[in-house]
Amino acid sequence: MSKIQTQPSRTITIDRFTFEPKALAEADGRFHAQLTVDSGNGTGRTQRFFTFTPLFKSADRALAYAAQQASEWMKQKSLA
Repeated sequence: MSKIQTQPSRTITIDRFTFEPKALAEADGRFHAQLTVDSGNGTGRTQRFFTFTPLFKSADRALAYAAQQASEWMKQKSLA
């Protein structure tokens, strides 16, 4: 019987927003940082997907960058 390996969730919840940073592998072994921003419920639910331009040598660095962008996104929202 094969086992399914799961990674711990990297989900960040701030106020009414849920952020999920991800690292997307490229064919050359580098990684893009991606951030999913989720808010609302039911028919009022909104999801936004951001993929960032820099490429990173490791998935961890891409994840850290995406998490940093979540923090910056919330700072901008609080200024609005």
